[in-house]
Amino acid sequence: MHWQEELLLGGMARDPQGQLLRAEALQSTFLLMSPRQLYEHFRGDYQTHDIGWSEEQAGTVLQAWQRRFVQLAQEALPENASQQIHAFSSTTLDDILHAFSEVSAARVVGGYLLMLAYACVTMLRWDCAQSQGAVGLAGVLLVALAVASGLGLCALLGIAFNAATTQVGQVYRQTWG
Repeated sequence: MHWQEELLLGGMARDPQGQLLRAEALQSTFLLMSPRQLYEHFRGDYQTHDIGWSEEQAGTVLQAWQRRFVQLAQEALPENASQQIHAFSSTTLDDILHAFSEVSAARVVGGYLLMLAYACVTMLRWDCAQSQGAVGLAGVLLVALAVASGLGLCALLGIAFNAATTQVGQVYRQTWG
């Protein structure tokens, strides 16, 4: 494979003739087999014959390898080293998305309570004829029901929750509701 220099090196310094003198960053890429390819490669091998080798197990092996590789890469340099290593894999991305997709009920309820207090305080007037506190309360409750019904419909249709649906989308619905 031939990669463009700009994709591999960062912070490059060149001499007047255009020759590379130094680079501040280097990127390396390791291409791994897909779970299907790994399964096919070791199918029928004596090492996997007795363990019920499957494509799912191959995927599990790849995920474990990626996690271990990232861990070893991060531990490779001593604490006082001048270099830094930032390892990343598709499994790392999946782990990050999974961590941000978990919904904290306390934060959701707290967010709606703050929004409810804000709506009531800003719309409440001492003159009861001009006060619109009940309208603010009804609006916040309507937004809460819309968010709950939208997430319920996604669950009913089998759409997986991710960071966009549980974190970002919810903020948009709360603020624009």
